[in-house]
Amino acid sequence: MASLTLRDIVDVEVLQEVQDRFSDATGLAVIIGDEQGRPITVPSNFTSFCTYIRSCPEGLSRCILSDEKVGIMAAQEERPVIHRCHSGLVDLAAPIIHDGRYLGAILCGQVLITENEAEQLAAIHRSVSGLPLDQTKLAESLRQVARQDKKKVSAIAELLFLTANYIIKMIAEQVAQQELNEKTQKLVEELRVRAELEKTLQDIELKMLQSQMNPHFLFNTLNTISRLAYLEGAEKTQEITYSLSRILRYNLRKIDKLVPLEEELEYIHHYLFIQKTRYRDRLRFECDIDPELERMPIPLLTLQPLIENAIVHGFEPEGKPMTIRVRGEYAKGTVRFTVEDNGQGMPPARLRDMLSTVHGRDTGHTTGIGLYNIHRRLQYEFGPNYGITGMKSEPGKGVSITITLPGGKLYESADCG
Repeated sequence: MASLTLRDIVDVEVLQEVQDRFSDATGLAVIIGDEQGRPITVPSNFTSFCTYIRSCPEGLSRCILSDEKVGIMAAQEERPVIHRCHSGLVDLAAPIIHDGRYLGAILCGQVLITENEAEQLAAIHRSVSGLPLDQTKLAESLRQVARQDKKKVSAIAELLFLTANYIIKMIAEQVAQQELNEKTQKLVEELRVRAELEKTLQDIELKMLQSQMNPHFLFNTLNTISRLAYLEGAEKTQEITYSLSRILRYNLRKIDKLVPLEEELEYIHHYLFIQKTRYRDRLRFECDIDPELERMPIPLLTLQPLIENAIVHGFEPEGKPMTIRVRGEYAKGTVRFTVEDNGQGMPPARLRDMLSTVHGRDTGHTTGIGLYNIHRRLQYEFGPNYGITGMKSEPGKGVSITITLPGGKLYESADCG
């Protein structure tokens, strides 16, 4: 709200109506200006003298500067000010201040004081003589200016102050309503995102349940295969079977569960062991993660799907070997993980689509965990400032994806149960 102006906060038509009613009641010229003296409303009941002065650029500039000056004086006094404008007529200004910030002023007057009228007129003629206007017309319009005694001018100043306070009250109500609307909108958006994330998690769990055979049967079968491989001397087959059983056990855990990072890395190790059996020396893996982070809890399946994406979408058929690197570091209260590869990369248009996917809806692939789901699950767990925070790629130069998670006390108390 600090950057909002009076025009932004209160409807100009409402200000105009308040101004017109004050002018009708007092018979005086009235205008509402901003903090720099610039008119916000259309002048009400302006004298022909002032209207004529404002008709030339130099006269208008003088009037705006005069209005700015008297408005600031009123703001400093925090009450109405009676002041002679640049031409010598008497003006009144009441400040419009909200929350300690000067937004503008309501100004009225354009009158002569009945005392010492001859001296006032002579001073006015001297003040306006340099303007490029018809001096005869100026003198004629000056004769039409209303005369008021000091007592009435003081009474009008108090009435002007009440009017300014009424505008300030409107501003306070409008600002409160805008803040309430913003909070309501933010709450509605948070509830929408939360509901969407919960539905996403439910959909993922349902798909996983639908794809599951009876776990006991599955693991008993894998154990049987492992024993047969051992009896037949097929050590590689036994190792692959063991890795597959570890992968399945990990996948059967609840998708919203927090696990130590070292368990996710162990899962990645078993996954890559199977993939290396397929791709042999064409697939390399490098891991550079601060050992102090290994006990840090992260959501299940945070990093592995990114590695699978790299293999599925980055491997070039009959092309160069692929190296996948995972880096993890603590920096400025956050933990950043980067998964990068030297695969075939992607053109700018596809990268834009991928970035849109992070903030939209992704269908995923065989893992059932797309970029969208990773990002939203992390936001659901840690807040809107976290998740997938960077993605870079060039054709032939691979892909780099960065995930940012909160560091510090959050991890000291996180439950990995």
